[in-house]
Order: sequence, then structure tokens, then C-alpha cells
Amino acid sequence: MISWRVTKYNPLNRDESGNYLDEKEWTSYSEVGAKVSEEDYLITESNYVNAIISFMEELGINRVHLSDLELWSEEVRNQNTSSFLTKVWVGKGVSTHEIRELAKLSLRNAIWCKLNYKKDFFVHFGYDYYMYIGAYKDCPRAHKKVQETGLFVEKIKSPYLD
Repeated sequence: MISWRVTKYNPLNRDESGNYLDEKEWTSYSEVGAKVSEEDYLITESNYVNAIISFMEELGINRVHLSDLELWSEEVRNQNTSSFLTKVWVGKGVSTHEIRELAKLSLRNAIWCKLNYKKDFFVHFGYDYYMYIGAYKDCPRAHKKVQETGLFVEKIKSPYLD
């Protein structure tokens, strides 16, 4: 399995240990209005969600499974997503529409989840707006499409692998 870190963070701004050095960079949804405008946040969020779909399309996958799920009740309430979340559970096959919602909620720190399709594909969400995607083969068209949005795709093993 090949694994990539997909982020908005330019790898040129990292030190030798991989630490990100730009302290002005926003790292979470809670910084909307302070460090990032809502419009810029929504564009970035959309690029992350579309990155997942780009990899799935290249792999010919249209459904994944929810393999882990944690709800953070305060943010679930703030995002008004309780009714959506009653319709998803660990082990459930989720559609592209549901993937978009789960990704959005993960990026907004309302939930944490892991998505996978057999041993062929996975998506993991990390802290500080990090996302990891894995696939059984390289996906050059998806890389190109994602990078054209301004996101970075780096070959890095997900720290959330079991």
C-alpha cells in the first residue's frame, strides 16, 4: 500500500525533522475569522474533500466503509449534524455524498474518522488539518489534479495505520 500526506502545507516550509515552520498558517476550523476568512477556509476544505474523490475516481471506487468514528459532541452540536450522524456507524458502507459530509466534519473537528475500501484504499484525518490517503497503486492523475488546487501530496506513511 502506498500512503500520502495531503495538506495545504508547503513542504518547503519544514525543517529537517519535518516540523512546519510558518506560525502564521491556520491549522483548524476554529481559526475562521481570526487567521483565515470563511471564504478561504471553504475553498481549502472543498479542495481536501475533492482530493479524496479524485483518488477514488482514479481507483474506480465509489463507496468506502467507515472503519473508525469518534464524535466530539460540542462540535457536533455546533455543526448541526446530529441527524446525519445517526445514519452512519462503524462498518457502514458510505456513499460519495456521505464521504463528503464525513470529511467536512472531520476537517472541522466535529468528528474523527477513518475510511477504507478493503485493502485497496484508505483516508485518515489527523490533527492540524492533516489528511492521509493510501492506495494499492500509484495514482498520478489524482496527484496532478490535487496539486493543481494548491494542495501538496507527499509520499508519507499514515501515522493512523493499525
